Parts: sequence; C-alpha cells; structure tokens
Amino acid sequence: MIRNILILNMTRMGDLIQSTPAISGLRKQYPSSHITLLVTSVFSDFSKRIPYIDEIVTFDIDQFEDKDQLNGIFWIRLYKYIETLLNSLKVQKYDLLINLSHSKLSALMISYLKIINIRGFSCNATGDRVTQDPWMQYFGIEPFNRVVNPFNLVEIFTRSTGSSPEDNPITIRQDCGANDSITEIISQHNIEDEDFLIGIQAGSSIKGRRWSTRAFAELADGLVENHCAKIILFGVASEKALAEEIISFARYKDKLIDLTGKTSIGQLLTLVKRCNYLVTNDTGTMHIAAVVGTPIIGLFFAHAHPFETGPYSPGHLIFQARISCAPCSYGVECNDTVCVRKVLPDHLLSMIRIHEKDGKWTLPESMLGLDEVNIYNTHVGEDRRLRLRPLIKYPLGINDIFREIYADHWLDSLGVIKLYDSIPFNTLKNFLNDYDCRDVNNLSQLITERISKLIDLKNLANQGIFTVKEIIQLCSDKKLTEIVRLKVLAEKVQLVDEKITLIGLTYLELKPITDMFNKRKENFQGNDPARLAIDTRKCYEHLLKEGEGLSRRLMLVLETLKTIENGNYQAAVNSFSVEVPGK
Repeated sequence: MIRNILILNMTRMGDLIQSTPAISGLRKQYPSSHITLLVTSVFSDFSKRIPYIDEIVTFDIDQFEDKDQLNGIFWIRLYKYIETLLNSLKVQKYDLLINLSHSKLSALMISYLKIINIRGFSCNATGDRVTQDPWMQYFGIEPFNRVVNPFNLVEIFTRSTGSSPEDNPITIRQDCGANDSITEIISQHNIEDEDFLIGIQAGSSIKGRRWSTRAFAELADGLVENHCAKIILFGVASEKALAEEIISFARYKDKLIDLTGKTSIGQLLTLVKRCNYLVTNDTGTMHIAAVVGTPIIGLFFAHAHPFETGPYSPGHLIFQARISCAPCSYGVECNDTVCVRKVLPDHLLSMIRIHEKDGKWTLPESMLGLDEVNIYNTHVGEDRRLRLRPLIKYPLGINDIFREIYADHWLDSLGVIKLYDSIPFNTLKNFLNDYDCRDVNNLSQLITERISKLIDLKNLANQGIFTVKEIIQLCSDKKLTEIVRLKVLAEKVQLVDEKITLIGLTYLELKPITDMFNKRKENFQGNDPARLAIDTRKCYEHLLKEGEGLSRRLMLVLETLKTIENGNYQAAVNSFSVEVPGK
C-alpha cells in the first residue's frame, strides 16, 4: 500500500514544470497518499505552484555558497546539515521514492534513507550505481543516444511513474496573490490591451545556449517596424547585462521594456500569458509559456535538444541548427558555437508574420531553400503523443527512421499503461509526409546492414543464454571441482558482452539497445554466481527480444522503402501500418 511518497527534483525550474504530469499521474494512482517534494532552496517558492503536492522540503544548499565565510569548517557544517535533513526524512518511512535528479548527491541521499521502493537513480550499500524502473534506465542511457531519442523528458518522467503523459498535461497554479499583481507594471510602461506584445527571454542556464543579443535586438526592431510591437525583456537579475546589451543594439529603445530581475514568479506567469508570442532560448520561462498557452518560438543551440526538452504542448515553433555537431554532447564546451549563427532574425520575423495572419505555422517560400536549419512545429500525432513535425522536408535520413521506430519499440519494450483500444498508426506515412523520400536507395542499404548486425546481436544473446545456463547448472550441482570450468564460462560471458558493446559503438543507431543491456547489468547485487547468472540470463533474454522487435520494425521499413524506390508512393503509404503498443 502506497501511502507516503517522496519525490526528489533538485534541478531547475523547467525540470520542475516538466515533472508536473508525473506528479498528477501519481495523485491519480494514489489519491489518498501524502506526496512530499524535495527541492533546492532556489526553487522552493516556485514549487508551491505545483499541484498535488502536500509538503515541500527544502534542501538549503545556498547557505554554503560562500565558503570564505565558513571559517574552514565547510565540510563539517555541510555534513551535519545533510545528516539532519536526511534524518528528518528517514523517520517519515516513505513507501515510494521517485528520483528525478540523476546526480551522485541524490543517489547518496537515497541510499541513506533506505527506502525499498525506488524509481530512478540510486546506489547500493557498496556505492555502486543502481537504476530502478525501465523508463528511468532509459533516462540514464538517453544522453548518450540523443540523435535517435524520440521522447521528451516529460514523457520519460511520467511513464516512469506508471502514468500516461497523454492524460496528464504540464500544469502550474496560476492564481496570483497580492504581491503578484502586474497593475503597477502595466501602468508604468503604458501597456494596453490591444498592444502586440512580444516576450523575449535572452538568458539561459548555460551561456553557450544563448542566441546573440545583437540578433535579439535586430528581431525586436523588425517586430516594432512590422507589427508596432512592444517588447518585454524577461529574465532574472543576473541576466540584466544581456537586457542592457539588447537595448544598446536596438534602434527602437523606447519600445523595449526591461523587466529582468523585476518580476515575481506570479507576475512572470501573468505577463507571459499576456504576450502574443514568447521568443526564448531553452529556459524555464519557455515551459511557463507552454503551460499558459502563449505561442513559443524556441531557440535550441549547443547542448539544448528539442526532442528532449522542447515545450510539451502543441502549437509552438522550434528552431535548431542543422549541422553535424548539433546538438553538442553533454560535457562539451564549444569555443565557437556556430549553431547560434545559423538561425537569423529574418527567419523568425517571416514565421511570425504568417502565423499572425493565418493562425498556423507555415513556411514561406523564401525559406524553402534553407539547408542548415531545422524548423519544427509541436503537434499531437494520431498516437496522441506530442511530436515535432519538421516544416522543411529534408531528405529522410537513417536517424529519422530510427527515432521513429524507437518510439514504437520502447513503448513496447519498457511498458506503458494500456488505457485505450489500439489505435492504428501509420509510421511510414509520417516519413512520406514530413521528409523528402525520393532518394532512398542508400537508406535501404544502411537498413539492411543494421538488420544484419541485429542478427549478430541476437546470436550473441543466444550464446550468452546458453553459457549462463551451464553456469546455473554447475552452481546447482555445487561441485567444487568445477571452479575452473566456472572461470572459463565467466570469461566467455565477458567476451560475449564485449562483442555486444562493440556492435553498439560501431553502429550508433543500435547503441540504445546495447546501452540498455549494459544498464540492466548495473543493477546486479551480491557475489552469488548462481544469482548473477540468473540475472544475466534475463538481460540476454531482454536483448534477444529487443533485437527481434527492432529487426521486425526495420524489415517493415525496408519493405516500404523498396516500394518507394519502385515509384509506387501510394502503395508505400498503405504498406506500413502498425498498432502502437499499450494504446
């Protein structure tokens, strides 16, 4: 019986908003439970706006920010503070813990609490990494397989709680208190109801993810000239210098309203809702706009990737550089973020002009020839999943194919809650509608190669199953004379695993399933060879099933691509129809 739930989310405001569907899903599953949210002190006030939370516990790390004032006893004070905080949580005897903060600190804290039912990243008694729940295991391998990942973090978080993201939209409380009134701001800056109001969020948590202040200024000037717009510059106090730069570059300075560091969360919510559009980097303000329904023009540069952290609601526009290094891998610090220079103010002005006129995101003819910019429109697909629809029909690529079939694959492999009757969903129809599929000869060859490697993976999985079965049998016979044989078999298992990993490293489109194989093996506990062999066999069985499932999907794709090669477009549309698992 789940009566007491603890959720750890010690990250940023945007991540907190992205976790709200998971929290509402938990409330539906356990309506009588007490849900506690552990957050850092920076976002404790904002957390009060998250629905369905009964209690907020603050991890006040800010008090240790200035080490010079701690008289050389920093680590002692920090240890005592964390110990006191964790002891206060330990006595609550939580039945379920959800860790949405994949940090070593969060894992250490969880191990101290000794909660049995955990979903997410943690560590065992010896400090080894453990990740419980299939969707959270996928969360752990996703950063290393970003280009073929089909899932927004909202979907991963929500499904890890056993809930459906389709029925739990992102949400925050929008009721404003007396201190959140914008009356004075409206009066001071002469903002009228009929004003064409544009919000700009020029900052972001990582400097390299920011569009240039000069580009924002040029965009602002164009909006003033074309729409008589008023521009509100949003941001926290530390982003004040960015706002000042934008104003210094802008020609129509009197049309820019600098509110950086001057709004409460409630005022920010209300003002963003008043805006006709929000132009923003990948920020928490972007997710606020997604909640309140303001159309977003999202700018994704450097590490930011819209398939992971794009606004989780339909009707928004996303720009991303289409270059080989985008998005950056996590941990990379680029000394020349060329991606930010691929998206131009004129691109945004053209899209806003058409959207303002027609009410939908349509690509103007002048932008049809772009070859280094991805432009996506967020929409809800036939399978009820939030999707990114490319507005520029680039040639269909191998990553596009794998991203699409992985969505179907992981929903089947990792499990979803079955709430609806099966919905026929034509995956290849997406390809034909969204991409240029005229030249698919090379793709057919690439897919054939991957199918061949999946056969190799399945053969390796069968070898592994055969080997661990012998280990299990030897352990059950308890013959000490077989120690040498056990050692030989263990080395064979190790060799099989190395070959599995090598296939993933060589054929990166297959790396998600080899990474999941290795992620599952991280959860092994103890030193009992029989127990370890049984758990290893389960991992091989998972890999075997996933290799077969992925092969089957790729064969369907290959069949349709061959139909396209033969020039029969309509037959291709009709030849590939799968049912979405769990729907």
